[in-house]
Amino acid sequence: MAITFHVDNSSLKGCSLITGFHGLGATGFISVKHAVTSLSADLIGYIETDRIPPFVSMEEKRLSLPFEIYKKDKFVFVLTNVPPHPKERQSFSKALAEWVIDEGFSSSYLIGGLDSRLRPTENDKIRCTVTKKFKDVEGLGIPLLEKGLFVVGPLAVMLTYFEINEFPAIALLPYANPTRPDPMAASIAVENLNKLTNLTMDVSQLITDAQRIEMEIQEFNKQRQDRGKIDQHTLYL
Repeated sequence: MAITFHVDNSSLKGCSLITGFHGLGATGFISVKHAVTSLSADLIGYIETDRIPPFVSMEEKRLSLPFEIYKKDKFVFVLTNVPPHPKERQSFSKALAEWVIDEGFSSSYLIGGLDSRLRPTENDKIRCTVTKKFKDVEGLGIPLLEKGLFVVGPLAVMLTYFEINEFPAIALLPYANPTRPDPMAASIAVENLNKLTNLTMDVSQLITDAQRIEMEIQEFNKQRQDRGKIDQHTLYL
């Protein structure tokens, strides 16, 4: 399967990759989308695949394509507006990792999510996995993923190729709601990304979105409960 990177003449040597996918809570996608927007990153290219998803939209008077590449200073963002086709998921992830290595990137920051039902305590917000070439793990301030838990999907493929090729990479894995998009989990990922990279991305909008979703869910549940009471009452009329 052919995976082609269409990128302008920007020099990418020494850059850091930041990317994520539509996994648990869509945490990776939401985080990268927020980063691109809040940093006003420049669109520098696209990724083309044989089974490219048949979805485009309009955004700020231009077409938004499934797989876009942005750049801000020394940071390159791969934004997957649509998940890769299931039959291309592994080849897409491998090609992205190989492209990063071949282009001379310095490091990679991947964003995913952990099922919030696995959270040991309410104070636990995030875990991470790192390749052996990533900088001092002890100084990260982020607990490592516990033994017996697994990273799956595109991030696992990328981490595998980064480890084999002795490339510095970390996956940030905040605990996320597995049943719906989770902007709060994305805000935790972005906050930790700020600490690791010295970026200054504001997360207030993500927190506002999370609060709005929670209010909508509470209202929906209340309406469902009220409707259930009404239905139960009509049985005895």
